[in-house]
Amino acid sequence: MLLLPLFLLTFSSRPEPNGAAQILGLFQHPGKSHFDFFRPMFLALAERGHNISMYSYFPLERPVANYTDFVFQGMPLLTDIVDLKNFESEWKPLGLPFKVPTFFMLNDWGLRSCRVALNSPLIAHLLESPVRYDVIILEHFSNDCMAAVAHLLKAPVIALSSCAIMPWHYKRMGSPFINPIMPMNFLPYTDEMSLIDRLNNFFHFHTVNTLYNVITQPATDALISERFGPGLPPINEIVKNTSLMLINQYYALTGPRPYAPNVIELGGLQVGPLKPLPQHLLDLLDRSPNGIIYISWGSMVNTNTLPSAKRNELFQSISQLKEYNFLMRWKGEKSLDNEKPFNLYTFDWLPQRDLLCHTKVKAFITHGGLLGTTEAVHCGVPMLVTPFYGDQFLNSGAIKQRGFGEIVDFSNFDADHITRGLRVILDKKFADNVRRSTEAFRQRPTPHFEDPLTCHMDNILSFPN
Repeated sequence: MLLLPLFLLTFSSRPEPNGAAQILGLFQHPGKSHFDFFRPMFLALAERGHNISMYSYFPLERPVANYTDFVFQGMPLLTDIVDLKNFESEWKPLGLPFKVPTFFMLNDWGLRSCRVALNSPLIAHLLESPVRYDVIILEHFSNDCMAAVAHLLKAPVIALSSCAIMPWHYKRMGSPFINPIMPMNFLPYTDEMSLIDRLNNFFHFHTVNTLYNVITQPATDALISERFGPGLPPINEIVKNTSLMLINQYYALTGPRPYAPNVIELGGLQVGPLKPLPQHLLDLLDRSPNGIIYISWGSMVNTNTLPSAKRNELFQSISQLKEYNFLMRWKGEKSLDNEKPFNLYTFDWLPQRDLLCHTKVKAFITHGGLLGTTEAVHCGVPMLVTPFYGDQFLNSGAIKQRGFGEIVDFSNFDADHITRGLRVILDKKFADNVRRSTEAFRQRPTPHFEDPLTCHMDNILSFPN
């Protein structure tokens, strides 16, 4: 293990043609929002001359030198699948958030994607190939089955996480979890919790961790044994060989955490260079003298499932703020032309990062996903957050605490709450505070040039184990 830092330092800089590292990426989870955080790291490595073999559901649209895609088949992509009607009612015992059911959703996704990936002919060919890899980079999320493949290939492992690390990640990385100040992923808490919140946090952390140990790990071991036969160590032993973990968090947004030195925060690393906006959006921005309010609930939410009553409330709020134009990602199955307000413009897709950094964008109505959140913080755009599931509650708590925005719970998603929330974050004093806070988020150990990924990669890969 002592050789790993030296090895990483060796291939972090731009190599000679015969000194390129062989890097294997293993990503069996079919979530686009996750992979959008991972891909820029691999593109930066390929640009430096390293050879990337990428196993995932998300091939490049255009080929890139030194980057070869191997595309899994057999799982639907997790895009536009979330039905918002499922969140209209929520059981809150004693008025407290209860998020244990999220574990069962993640467990189901993880086991299904692992069964497909482990039995893919791509994995069979990979294990039969004579190519040997210098490092294997994979995702630590809801299941660790790809770590068994890495174990068979006998290469050092680096893990990536697109969100705050899960309860089962702390032990394997030797990192402490301090219940009173470290909120669990699924809860809307910060490091400032009341006694009852700390008790709920304690309950969720240990309940979910226990469920992972008694349900997910045995099921994963069974899948691995079925595929590779007996003889491999249990998966909870295999994952302890993870040398480094890079996570989509940053203390300027989520507060400081006492992670072990082998857990490194890279929140917002996906925020690449600013690109020009399409002409039709520039024309719309030019026709918006008071500015634009941008609305997006990420790649997984099916906006057509927004209950009609709540959709009408949203449209009513937009109509009340007639001085602004609104841009919304709405992948429509039917036209909204006869229903939507005159100042709402909908598109199947919008260039979110470039749009958020335009000076005409005054606010962001979001679900609190980490990609959009970090891009908004990077650009200094205040947020109105309505979390629906997963770590969105944790992110929304941080946004509120750090002064980047306000929260409107889905249960309160009506014209009155939406309009009042927007009026708060559109206030000049609030917006000025957000822009000042953005400076802390942009300050990193390495300076930012035109391409922040280029600035970060040497630091990532040469960080001592």
